[in-house]
Amino acid sequence: MEENIFDSFGIPPTVFGTKEWQDIEKKENTLGADMLLAEIIEKRIWSNEEILWVMKRLIFFYGKKDKLLKKAPVERLFMNMVDILRAFYVILDISNPELDDNMRSYISAKLADATWGINLRTREYLEKLKDN
Repeated sequence: MEENIFDSFGIPPTVFGTKEWQDIEKKENTLGADMLLAEIIEKRIWSNEEILWVMKRLIFFYGKKDKLLKKAPVERLFMNMVDILRAFYVILDISNPELDDNMRSYISAKLADATWGINLRTREYLEKLKDN
């Protein structure tokens, strides 16, 4: 039935809404998010649904600026972000997905925001802060 909804609107199906995704959501509601995360982390190879579920959890914690995470060493947080970026890089490189303009615009805007600190203007700004 879900495929028909996607087909009727011309929207390609995604991982979200699949039976496997619904199973993970049910498991999360049964076990709790922390137990599900621990279970997934113990596995050597994760399914696409598990990868996206973990990324969703990462977005949740980093997005809410978790107070406990603020106590983590900055170097460790940078390494976490690098690991996430490496995963995205591999996925995009291998799948080379056809993205519609809205999705491409969203991704481009988020990546442009994320360049704060590595582009020339902000690096010069940060160097001036360091000197003071």
